[in-house]
Amino acid sequence: MMEKVERFCQQHNLLPQGAGILVACSGGADSLALLMLLWQLRGRYQLRVVAAHYEHGIRGVESQEDAAFVQSFCQLHGIPFRLGHGDVPAYAAETGLSLETAARKLRYLFLENIRQELSLEFLAVAHHADDQAETVLMRVLRGTGPAGLAAMRPKSGEDGHILRPLLGVTKQEIRQWCAKMHLSPREDSTNQQLDCTRNLLRLRTIPNLQREYNPELSKALCQLAEVAAAENDYIKAQVDAVWKSPMVEWQNGVTLLVKHFAQLPLALQRGAVRKYWHCLTGSGCDLSFVQAEEVRRLCLENRTGSRLELPGGWLVRIAYGRLRGQPQAAVDPEEKLSAVPLQIPGRTVWGSYSCEAAWLEKLPAVTGPLEYYLCPKDLPEPLVIRRREAGDVIQLSGGRKKLKRLLIDDKIPQEARDGLPLIAAGHEILWVVGHRRSTRCPVDIDTTGKKKFLYLKIQRREEHLS
Repeated sequence: MMEKVERFCQQHNLLPQGAGILVACSGGADSLALLMLLWQLRGRYQLRVVAAHYEHGIRGVESQEDAAFVQSFCQLHGIPFRLGHGDVPAYAAETGLSLETAARKLRYLFLENIRQELSLEFLAVAHHADDQAETVLMRVLRGTGPAGLAAMRPKSGEDGHILRPLLGVTKQEIRQWCAKMHLSPREDSTNQQLDCTRNLLRLRTIPNLQREYNPELSKALCQLAEVAAAENDYIKAQVDAVWKSPMVEWQNGVTLLVKHFAQLPLALQRGAVRKYWHCLTGSGCDLSFVQAEEVRRLCLENRTGSRLELPGGWLVRIAYGRLRGQPQAAVDPEEKLSAVPLQIPGRTVWGSYSCEAAWLEKLPAVTGPLEYYLCPKDLPEPLVIRRREAGDVIQLSGGRKKLKRLLIDDKIPQEARDGLPLIAAGHEILWVVGHRRSTRCPVDIDTTGKKKFLYLKIQRREEHLS
């Protein structure tokens, strides 16, 4: 078996010369075999091998005996060893997670802390071919796509630091090797309990399918994972290439131009939807197939104003040929800010914005979209900063125009209109901040040296504070 494992590691570059590897060892046959295989290969590859065990407190005395067994085994063979303890049942009760999920989370947190503390490049875990088959079948039953079918990779993690050297061998091969090497691994009694999906699959479903349909079921499922992994990697590479095209804009977050999206093949459309979701939310949680298809349909129908609610309080909608998304709370039209009179001169705070106002005698050399100067005279009311209201109008070079029509003509997304800061005097809009300025109250260039004019500058408050 050592030759088979070593060949698998060479094929997937899992044992680079001089690497430091932390081996997660529970004391069971799989992890004990992994530890001994890497320990025996350490000279050939100049490996630095360290073992680690996390005692999770789930099985009382039995759990403590597992920890003592691994510690004694490592001492006997001279293997550097680290031990960690935790109260997984208490953590599961506190967080609402299942025992299995809570144990996995705390175990990996412990292992990652040790790996970084010892400056080791890799973490080796003992998943084998039968584990892979169980994972693939479990995902098929729950519903999945090519990424899910790819299941566990020989090398995973954001930087590829998690290694699975045993993914090419079966549980039976591992047990036979342990017997040959006179190893006496611990047996986890919870592995025989029919209280979780994985145990049911391993103990009942897969044996029944092997007996009734295909004795080589595990091999077939592992081959499916390998094929799916290669095809998913190709699709991902194509989506990454598309992500650099004009289809994607990064103004105020990530935006998709749906006319380019509609030209993609179906597989790339689906991949683009999932990449968009991850870029939008920063979440590692995926959309379901149905949710992803609804987003894709939204893009293909391309109806301005159409919208879709997604998990986690997110909302996506179509606005003038673009797919935009943001938290629903950020676009709640009921969250109205009252009008605030401008402090002139001075600083006025309005929601997440601040407005600096000053009287100047000389025009700035350059002004940006968040700056405005005017000669405020003959205005119906004092200047305020506020959101839009019914009856708002603005004076443009071509005549007066209703603000509502202006925002539509300028293709301002509907979800952004209620949040636009406006400088107004009554219903007279002087400045749609960042977009349009009124032609009313112009500055007379010939007289700027003789009288003052009002200069306004808008900032986001976080920008002002920084």
